[in-house]
Parts: sequence; C-alpha cells; structure tokens
Amino acid sequence: MGMLSGDFYSESLRITQHLNVIVPDRSEDFWTEVDDEVRVLYLLHGLGSNADEWPRFSMIEAFAKIYDFAVIMPDGNRSFYENIPAGPRYLDWVAYELPSLIHTWFRLPEDRAHTFIAGESMGGYGALRVAFERPEVFAGVAALSAVTDPMALPSEFPDLLWGDEEARSVFGDQGPCESDSIASHARTSIERYGAASMPFVLQMVGTEDPFCSRVCALSGMLSDMGLRSSFESWHGRHDFLFWNKAIERAMKTFCGLNG
Repeated sequence: MGMLSGDFYSESLRITQHLNVIVPDRSEDFWTEVDDEVRVLYLLHGLGSNADEWPRFSMIEAFAKIYDFAVIMPDGNRSFYENIPAGPRYLDWVAYELPSLIHTWFRLPEDRAHTFIAGESMGGYGALRVAFERPEVFAGVAALSAVTDPMALPSEFPDLLWGDEEARSVFGDQGPCESDSIASHARTSIERYGAASMPFVLQMVGTEDPFCSRVCALSGMLSDMGLRSSFESWHGRHDFLFWNKAIERAMKTFCGLNG
C-alpha cells in the first residue's frame, strides 16, 4: 500500500492541517481478499491523539490492502469534531471540506455506496456526528467504543477534559447539553432526511470498557428510531488491542464479508 502524509491549509480551520492517506497499490506485502473494488474510509482518532494514531497502533495499512480500502486519516485535535463556537470548524472540515479535497486530489470513488466513516472514542463520536450530518455521503459508520453523550464526561470521566473551561470552549458557554448527544443528533437527522436515508450504524465496544453501558444503551435507542444498526461486544478494554480487531471487523462488514 502507499502511505502519503502531508500538511496543507484548511479553510474551515484557518490553520495548516496534517493528514495521512493510505491509497491502494499493487504491492505484494498483503493479498487483497475482495473484488478489487476500492472503497473509501474516513478514519478518526481519539481524544489526546492525532492523525498518526491509527498507523502507529493498529494494522490499518494491512487491512486497507486486504480489504481494498483507501483510508483518510485527518487531525481532529481535541475538538470532538464539532464546530468550535469561537474557533476552528472541525465538523465542516471533516464533513464537507475534506471529502471535496480528497476527490480533487485522488481518483477514488465518490459515490455513497463506496464511502464509509469510522473512529474510536472521541473519533467514534465524530464519526457518528459526521455521518448524521451528511447521510447522503456515507453508506455506513463504525463507532468503536464511542463517546455517546459529552454531557456525561465532566462528572463520569473528569480526567478526560481540562475542566469545565475546555468543555465550554468546545460545546459553547453552557457546556455540553442533551442536544450534543449522539441520540439527539440522530433524531435531528432522521427528522430532516428520514430513517431510510440514514447510513448503517455499526457499534462495537469491549465488555471491560467504561463506556460499554452507554454504547449499549445508544444501540437500543438507534434501533427504536428505526435505524439500520448493529451492536457487537466482546472481551476488551478502551485500547488498541480491542480497536485493532474492531476496525477489521468493520471493514469486513462494509465489504459484505461479515453476515
């Protein structure tokens, strides 16, 4: 596989931004197991990391070759992939600007049937947020150990954020509220586009992950809303030992190799 890494100016963020891209090639390091029909996966990192997280800690480059994916890995900082009220517009960056740039730079599929998004932890929140923002772009979304409700973070996981100040800087003066939950974003998107237009939602979380109960609860809520969704859980914690297995399962599902 080819791995490209570079920096460029983003209009949405008004900063020079880092990006990693895995593109298919004819190397013989791994053998493709699917139909040579390239798919595109936007892959988001978690809180406290950057675009290099997935290449460093997972086998994403190998999986990209095996299942024939181009993988787009942008920096998201500590933004939760939201439009910061008085700062960079990360939702616009990932949902709108980045896909446009990718289609300009690379000869990759642009149709919805071949376009997916995934992420872990904060990146799982971001993947769901972006997928519900633009359901016409993404056929499926995989949320791995996702943050499902930022409103719970200050009380349940106080060490994750730099106090209430950071929460307010990301979600507004009131801090995260009910409307920032993934369930709320899903309801808003369904009201706008209809449940039948939503992407397939795949959620996975380890049974020892502190987010497990919330991810499980969200799965039930999304099913009640009429979304096509799947929930999987097995032994694992909130780490890349779990996410490495999970992202392969997600890619196989997107290729139609699971189930």
